[in-house]
Amino acid sequence: MAGGRRTFGTIERRGRAFRARYYGPDGQRYEAPHAFVTRIDAEFWLATLEREISNGAWRPPQKGPTEGGDTDTLAGYATRCLTDRQLTPRTREEYDKLLDRLILPTLGKVQLKYLDPERVRRWYSTVLSEDKPTQRKHAYSLLRSILREAEEEGLIERNPCRVRNAGRVRRTRDIEPASPAELNLLLDLPPRHGLPVLLAGWCGLRAGEVRALRRRDLDLAEGVVRVRQAVTRTKGEIHVGPPKTAAGIRDVGIPPHLLPHLAAYMAELPVAGRDGYLFPGHDGVSPMSEKALRYAYEQARRITQRDDLTFHDMRHSAASLAGMTGATTAELKAMMGHATAGMVERYQHANKTSRARLAENMSKLADG
Repeated sequence: MAGGRRTFGTIERRGRAFRARYYGPDGQRYEAPHAFVTRIDAEFWLATLEREISNGAWRPPQKGPTEGGDTDTLAGYATRCLTDRQLTPRTREEYDKLLDRLILPTLGKVQLKYLDPERVRRWYSTVLSEDKPTQRKHAYSLLRSILREAEEEGLIERNPCRVRNAGRVRRTRDIEPASPAELNLLLDLPPRHGLPVLLAGWCGLRAGEVRALRRRDLDLAEGVVRVRQAVTRTKGEIHVGPPKTAAGIRDVGIPPHLLPHLAAYMAELPVAGRDGYLFPGHDGVSPMSEKALRYAYEQARRITQRDDLTFHDMRHSAASLAGMTGATTAELKAMMGHATAGMVERYQHANKTSRARLAENMSKLADG
């Protein structure tokens, strides 16, 4: 209710959606059968129910197949919980695999109220393989996030996921970031091969973010690359959409020594138009393929003789170089697009001035 305190029902924000609840005349708590895209939609739904109650026309909602008893179990609740989340197709596919393969076969039929810490520990130690630490971490983190929502909704008193250090993965190898001199060698490659890797090595862009860049995302006057989309693939289909998290949407300063090379490359692109992809595929209109990016990176590894580095390791190089210039933690988080509890702090301190200073200082490293 704009301008006043709500007297009927409650509305809570969950990610990018809103959930609405209310107590009926029977004293039972009811929840909207789906999440709302905007708060005003949730307000309207509650207002409609309030009128029904006032007019004596309200009846308890009928329980559907995903309501009531089914949501008492982890399988039922997890289905409802993830359906309400705003997820990219790739993330939803990954979550479904983790649930179907690792979580639900053991815990799916257990009622939420009977999921205690000991049961979770047994599952963690017997079902999840130590030989696959990243998969183990992701499965545990997904279960913990689902049960965190159950706790917030009052369905359980406390989240039973309390395995110490379960959400951490020990680094299996030490990464030696690419040096400025090694990155400079990439300028000798054809621009369609060198520039995608350089945007990762200097600006910290992910592979999917590089492939999704459009011409309009490159502001050479301000010296900024604007990350607004990412390319993902699920079940053989290519998707171009927002990054996985809100923190992935960001503006990153481009080290000035790269700007002339980017300008020359853009001038030579055969297809005009700001909406065209910066690194188009062979047809000129679709984004660069995974195969093409892998080939470009193979050329980069050949010229730098750094076979030990993956494309994703280029992000470590960018973070390392930015750290060498004295970048603050907030600036690093903003540059790399990390989603953390310190988002407010990052937006307060990583402003236009600090972004430009960071990019200029990184260019000085390239000059030796």
